[in-house]
Amino acid sequence: MIHQEKGLVPFWDDYMIDKEATTATLSVNKPTKTDVVMRFDNAWDGDGNDFFTIIKEDGFYRMYYEAWSCSDFSEGINVCYAESRDGLSWERPKLNICDFKGSTDNNIIIRRIPDNFTVMKDTNPNCPPSMRYKALLSSTEPTSVSTKNFNKERGNSLVCLVSEDGIHFNWHGAIWTGFACDTQNTLHYNEHTKKYYCYIRDYHKVDEDPTSTKNESDVRGIRVLESEDFVHWSEPKPISFLGDKEDYPLYTNCVTAYPFDTRYYVGFPTRYVERKAWSKNYDRLCGAEKRKERMAKYPRYGLAVTDCIFMSSRDNVNWYRFDEACITPGPEEPNNWVYGDCYPAVGGIIETPSRFLGEPNELSIYLNNHHQMGVPPELVRYTYRKDGFASVKSGYAPSILQTPPFSFDGESLSLNFKTSARGSVYLQILDENNELIDGYSTCELFGDSVERTVDFEKPLSELAEKTVVFRFTMQDAEIYSMRFC
Repeated sequence: MIHQEKGLVPFWDDYMIDKEATTATLSVNKPTKTDVVMRFDNAWDGDGNDFFTIIKEDGFYRMYYEAWSCSDFSEGINVCYAESRDGLSWERPKLNICDFKGSTDNNIIIRRIPDNFTVMKDTNPNCPPSMRYKALLSSTEPTSVSTKNFNKERGNSLVCLVSEDGIHFNWHGAIWTGFACDTQNTLHYNEHTKKYYCYIRDYHKVDEDPTSTKNESDVRGIRVLESEDFVHWSEPKPISFLGDKEDYPLYTNCVTAYPFDTRYYVGFPTRYVERKAWSKNYDRLCGAEKRKERMAKYPRYGLAVTDCIFMSSRDNVNWYRFDEACITPGPEEPNNWVYGDCYPAVGGIIETPSRFLGEPNELSIYLNNHHQMGVPPELVRYTYRKDGFASVKSGYAPSILQTPPFSFDGESLSLNFKTSARGSVYLQILDENNELIDGYSTCELFGDSVERTVDFEKPLSELAEKTVVFRFTMQDAEIYSMRFC
C-alpha cells in the first residue's frame, strides 16, 4: 500500500490517481515565455550556444554553457561561465583564464572541448573537496589534458573533469566507454538512495532488443547507470517509461532533482523530429533560405525540428512521460522552428519573484533561442507556478479525482489548486471501503493558491497512519499538488 511521508505529493503522474474512479484529466502544462535574460554577442560566443547547466549556491547561481560558431568552427567549442544573484539578471565575469585570439578578457573557462559539457555539484558528504564539482563530456580518453585548451576529438567515452571551486577544472578519467554519449549527459547524487545516477544517450531501433549497442541504430534514447562510490558503475540500461509509450527519438534528457523535494526527479528531454524530405510546408515555414543553407552541410540540419516534453520519476529508473509537448518553438519568426530549439538548462529550476505585485513566487526555467541561425543566440526565461509542470483538470461539468488507498504522516494538509469564480473543489476523506469518515468533508474551496490550508471539522492528525482515500469533486478547477505537514 502507498505511504505518503510529510512533504510534497505532486500530480505529475498517475501514482496517486485511482484511474477507475477518476473522471478528471491528468495533463501536462506549458510554461509562460517571459523575457530574454542574455544575448550572446561577444566575439567568442558564435551562433551555436547550447547545453546550459545551472547550479544553485549559497546566495547565487552558477551557469555553464557551450559557445561556438556554426559557420566557422576553427575556434572549436568553448565552455563559458556566468553568475546571477536572483535568476533574473545574469553577469558574464571576465575571468582571465583562457586566451581567445590574443586576449583573456572573456568568460571562457575551457577552450576547445569535444562537446556535451555538463556540471554537477556533488552533495555526497564523503566527496573530497577537490572533486566537489564534476563535469561530464564525451571524448576519446587522452592520457593527459590541459583544461585551458582541451583540443581533443569527441568520441564514445564519457569522461569526467573535477574542480574544487567550480571554475578551474582538472582531468579525472573515463566513467564509461561504449556509447555515443553525444548529448548533454547528466550526473546526480541522490541523497535518499546514496547513489550516483548518470543519464546518457543510446541508439536503438524500434522493435529491436533495447540492450543493443549497435551504433548504426537510428532511434535516440536514454540510459541510466548507477554507482555507490563513483568508481564502480553498473551497466547502462534503458530507462523505463510507464505505460504503452511510442518509441520516438529523445535528443537530451535534462534530468534533475526537483529542488523543493529531492525525492522526486524531473526531466525535460528535447524530442527530435526529422522529416525525410523537403516539402512545400518547408517553403512556407519561417527561415526557409537559412534552412536550405543548413542542409548544405547535413540534410537533417534543415529537415529536423525539436520540441520539449516533461517526465518525472520517483526512483530514477521508471519514468512517467507526457507525449504532448510542454514547450514548442512558438510563433514562427525568422530564426526558429529549427533543429536546436527547446533545450532547457539542466538544473535550471529557480524560484524567482513574480512580475506582479503580491503574487507568489514563480519557477523559472531557461532555454536557448536562435540556435545555429547566424544571429546572436538568446537565453529565454520561461515560468511555471510552483509544482505546476502537470495537473489534474476538470472542465465546467463536475468531475472526480480519487486517490488509491494510502496512509500518510502529518498533522495538516495544504492544496496547490485554482478554480474559476464559479468553479469549486470539495474534498472528502473516505475509509478503505470508500465510506465517508465523519468529520472529514471540507467546505467549498475556491480561489487560486499554491498553498491553501485545508480545514476539516476534526483534526487531520487523527487519521495519520490509517488507510484512507481522498475524493476530490472538481468543477472548472485544477489541482497541481498537495502537501502533508
